[in-house]
Amino acid sequence: MRKRVAIVGVGMQKFEFRKEETVEEMVFDVTRDALERSRLSKDDIDAVVFGSAVDAFCGINNSDKVAIEASAGLLKPTMRNSTSGSTAISTPILGYTHVASGMCDLVMVVCFEKMSENESAQAVFNTAYDEAFVRPIGLNVPIQCALEAREYLHRYGLTERQMAKVSVKNRGNALSNPYAQLPMKLTVDDVLASPCLSWPVKLMDTAPVTDGARAVILASEDVAKELDDDPVWIKGVGRGADSVWFMGRSNNALGRLDYAYLAAEQAYEMAGIRNPMAEIDYAEVYDPFTYKEMQHCEAMGLCPEGGAGRMIDDGISLKEGSLPVNASGGLQGEGNPIGAGMSRLCWCYLQVKGQAGACQVPKDVNNAVTNGWGGMYQYNAAMVIGRD
Repeated sequence: MRKRVAIVGVGMQKFEFRKEETVEEMVFDVTRDALERSRLSKDDIDAVVFGSAVDAFCGINNSDKVAIEASAGLLKPTMRNSTSGSTAISTPILGYTHVASGMCDLVMVVCFEKMSENESAQAVFNTAYDEAFVRPIGLNVPIQCALEAREYLHRYGLTERQMAKVSVKNRGNALSNPYAQLPMKLTVDDVLASPCLSWPVKLMDTAPVTDGARAVILASEDVAKELDDDPVWIKGVGRGADSVWFMGRSNNALGRLDYAYLAAEQAYEMAGIRNPMAEIDYAEVYDPFTYKEMQHCEAMGLCPEGGAGRMIDDGISLKEGSLPVNASGGLQGEGNPIGAGMSRLCWCYLQVKGQAGACQVPKDVNNAVTNGWGGMYQYNAAMVIGRD
């Protein structure tokens, strides 16, 4: 029988374009923070699960090995997970299985990325494409995502102005986040006037390149109740994927992320959530591009399919709205250290606990949902957390 699993602590640090700390120092920083917040010692940890996108970003082969001692993993079971951007949620899902299976009582989950250590993030991304048919044309993430964005806007009658409002919201929210890399007050016209990378994606529609790390400590039910009289439980998890070959995706219309809908459906079914718009109080969705937040809000059932434009127009997803999304600033404002996008889960936990500081939303948060997007840009992982 599956055991219940709770989050009992998170470890945070400021996201920056270029951090002076090494990977090991970054991991030590967030590990120590998570242990202190949960009133645990490194000796209490049974196993460590690492997440980072690809070694090429950090410039170190087997980068998780460098971080073992810094993460309380010395002479303990460790495991590395890597699914590009979705590492942010697929890694805590992996940690969850360690505890839910009964193998461990306390697991440290650490996600990190040091993007400043590679010559060009997009050059690294290009190597993920088919070497004969796709790589030679120079396809990279902004270009591929622009193809998706065009289809998405056309399919549902959405606009670049609605995309821009997401950037204004998230970077503005980041002004309240002490860990944020790129907080700023913008107007819609500022976003629309920023340099075009590949239409309709503009510079201010994208998240910045970032160094950073995050940690989450997961505990079995018995241990969690000893540590906290009001635990935050992992209620549901889900994962979905499409073809790894970009030219052969089953969802021919790129505007609808079938695999993201599948991940959310699995997570909600496990959590017993029937109506996300009514039962979810808060969301941190993966937003490396503004239109991605919109797509993911729809896939997570936070608004009707094709309704993300109205969601931002009507202020539903604002910090003070009826269903706040990315009050931390998301990847747009806080930064995008790929694997360490697990920050989205950290902020969901802090919102449920009422410990989000200036980022705390004004409504009660009992259930929160988060997701990660990545793989070969065709994979989604989702997680629902909350109180009993």
